[in-house]
Amino acid sequence: MDGRDKKFAPTRSVGAEGGETTSRTVLAVALAPQALELLPRHVLEPQSYIARVRYEDLDSVRFTGSQAPALVLSPLLTPVFDAIDLARYLSQRGYRGRYLALVDRLPSANLIRREVEAQSPDLNFDVIILDGSSPLHSL
Repeated sequence: MDGRDKKFAPTRSVGAEGGETTSRTVLAVALAPQALELLPRHVLEPQSYIARVRYEDLDSVRFTGSQAPALVLSPLLTPVFDAIDLARYLSQRGYRGRYLALVDRLPSANLIRREVEAQSPDLNFDVIILDGSSPLHSL
């Protein structure tokens, strides 16, 4: 999704037994393509479908029900929004999935985690530091 798309739906693929399965949809909000290459290898499943969307176009995305993304990725901080803004937005829209904010370097991610948890306790939130120091990189 590049912001021009108005509908957001998971893609379907044929499973090993020939049955139809829903792929895991990952919503990448204002995320540079290079950031995906720096993710720990266990974050994205092999069948993941990456849907790109601009922050300004999030109203076109369904965040509840079967069409909700399995995972939301975004930068920790942009000129338009930060992770706390997006977490609040996702909570208000009823999203109950996983949200990961990505950052190149960060001295202490715990402060960010606590702040998001305090404002959006219903989200499964974490910060991934792309320099390889994130605990997810060691899995």
